[in-house]
Amino acid sequence: MNKQSKLLALFLKLNKKERITGHDLAIALKALAKYEVTEGGPYYDEGKKIDLGLNILIAQFLKKQKVELPSLNKLIKQAIRKNDFTSEYFSDTDILRQLSVKLSIQEEILPKNIEDTFLKKIIKEAGNRFKTLNPEFRKMAKEAIKKTIKNNRDGQMSLMPYYFKKALGKKGQTINDNLVAKLGLANIFFWTAFIIYDDFWDEDEKALPSLLPIANLFARSYISCFDEILSTNQPFHIFFHDLMDKLDSANHWETLHCRTKVENNNFYLPKHLPNYQDYTKKFEPASGHLLGCLALMISLGFKLNQSEINNLISYFKNYLIAMQLNDDAHDLQEDLRRGHLSTVVVLFLKDWQKEYPKQKIINLKLDLKKIQQLFWFKTVKKSCRLTLAYTTKAKQALAAMSYLENPEYLAKFINISEKVAKEAGIEQQKSLDLLQAL
Repeated sequence: MNKQSKLLALFLKLNKKERITGHDLAIALKALAKYEVTEGGPYYDEGKKIDLGLNILIAQFLKKQKVELPSLNKLIKQAIRKNDFTSEYFSDTDILRQLSVKLSIQEEILPKNIEDTFLKKIIKEAGNRFKTLNPEFRKMAKEAIKKTIKNNRDGQMSLMPYYFKKALGKKGQTINDNLVAKLGLANIFFWTAFIIYDDFWDEDEKALPSLLPIANLFARSYISCFDEILSTNQPFHIFFHDLMDKLDSANHWETLHCRTKVENNNFYLPKHLPNYQDYTKKFEPASGHLLGCLALMISLGFKLNQSEINNLISYFKNYLIAMQLNDDAHDLQEDLRRGHLSTVVVLFLKDWQKEYPKQKIINLKLDLKKIQQLFWFKTVKKSCRLTLAYTTKAKQALAAMSYLENPEYLAKFINISEKVAKEAGIEQQKSLDLLQAL
């Protein structure tokens, strides 16, 4: 670093801190407001110059707060394209390159990896499955699959069997890649059909009638895949169809018991809230996600009654419940608008009944401030604690899977949910700190 700058020193210091307090955030926001070129950046230094190094540090700080500014991304992308990382404060351009890679624009400069090869295998498998369809239907089916792959950035919907093969280590090397690709495609069939059906159950505007035949095609293909795989293993097929029965039963239960009336922005509190108990009913609709990995274990000689299988099921059950709790917390206001009594909506309504025992109707517009305050300052704490309880159970199940040589391939999905819950808890506390500091 060549020159001294109070603004630069501030963001160097903030970026080194593991936890940003509300007081820190207040100081940063005041500094940014003082030195912004235009609203949303980029930012001047004290000499009224737009320095790339300074703006990268600011972008890093904001990204940690889950904020991205297009103007800063644009500035950094231009530097990457021109390979010009000139800064008044940094003499080593490699430092700026490393900093920029950590930001959201990294996909422009990182190479493809082996996962892309597997995705190509999966898409090829899909082409083989769809080759007898009429051209228009075939095109829609392929587009639906590509959309699922694109929207699922962590890859679990399409690559879970691949990750499990990698987690197995040497045992996984004996598994044929074509089988893994076939199971990956089956997983995409499952999730794409799940998403389409879910839109219809939720009466979502995305529930297009033209997509329903696609969902039916994928559901049939998914079932056909597992009926064909390990065709001589009767216990596996009994387990598979029992799982599908529970899946349909859980979806039926939710449509009957997890809906309430919403009319003219008025949300009517039901007489009885659904009892999710241990949240198994939130696992069962997504339980098909585990079957690809289970099929690989069966193919290696494991038996359904073995503890290794039970631990695998427990891993999936608990991490999927944690993931659902996070999703439900994120979708609270949308679920309220639709009258959906999700896991977190139920937690919120219990808090509402304690806070406003006489108010049996919530006006989603007039009561918006009360909804946000109650959710953010009370319900979020409960939601986060609950999510972390399930990530802990998932970690315990994974630790018990001693046959895995590389468990980190599966641990990352637990870590995603754990990180989201922890960050929500930190943000909630930060908001309290910020209100006191401003």
